[in-house]
Amino acid sequence: MLEEFLGRPKTAPIYQQGWVDLMIDVDRDTNGKALNERLKGSRNGGLPWMIVLDTEGKEIVTSNAEPKGGNIGGPVQPEECAWFGVMMERSRGDKVSKEQLDAMLADLEEYAKSKRR
Repeated sequence: MLEEFLGRPKTAPIYQQGWVDLMIDVDRDTNGKALNERLKGSRNGGLPWMIVLDTEGKEIVTSNAEPKGGNIGGPVQPEECAWFGVMMERSRGDKVSKEQLDAMLADLEEYAKSKRR
């Protein structure tokens, strides 16, 4: 679901402007499991699990929502979407404006509403 959302026409151009998306398959990619273990460490949560790194490879934020630390996965529920917004805000730098981020998060809300139970 996350990949589907990030590919939406309203979101994709904004996301691609500010972030580089790299998906690691922990079962099929060479060293995928080892890389996941190194980056994720002892943090809980299933897949997808996300980490945003800076240009030096240092962690900015993960999909383990603060303060409880649970993985939001593909954000659908309101609290998951809110944490995804925090992740994007913390990592947007100067390539994505606040208005663009707001538009992307509004698109997430529109997308997520139909997926909620």
